[in-house]
Amino acid sequence: MNKKQLKSIAIVFGFILMSGCSGKHVTVRDNTLCLDGCSPLPNCVSSTTRILYNRTSPFELLMPSQEAWPMIKDAISHIPRTEIMEYNDTYIHAKCRTRVFRFVDNLELVLQPDMKTVSVRSSSTIAISDLNVNRMRIYRLRNQLEKMGIIKTN
Repeated sequence: MNKKQLKSIAIVFGFILMSGCSGKHVTVRDNTLCLDGCSPLPNCVSSTTRILYNRTSPFELLMPSQEAWPMIKDAISHIPRTEIMEYNDTYIHAKCRTRVFRFVDNLELVLQPDMKTVSVRSSSTIAISDLNVNRMRIYRLRNQLEKMGIIKTN
């Protein structure tokens, strides 16, 4: 292979690695904020995706949403290497850094008070695979909220 071919391969490979999920992943449907699902890559976990291996259950609230939501925000703020970027009455967006490589992942939650649920999504901003980091993040958050009596046991 010559240098031009190697450069082309490197550019394509770099693009593939960088084509993970980045930024906010919310849309408004029927005046309701909704989390987007995941792409078919194994670097995302969402309660709204149709892709089975990327799916997790939404959080089901055990208490009124106006009590639960600030407690959920507080639990997220105590996740190591996590910074809440946006918070309002129905949406939380946090950036989480992975332990070893310090990659930035997006953690998003949308409160649906009429259904007493919280949609969740955690996704990598870089890479095709996340080595199950996002699934474990949602699992740990779910366990913490269950222990606090905020959500139903899954």
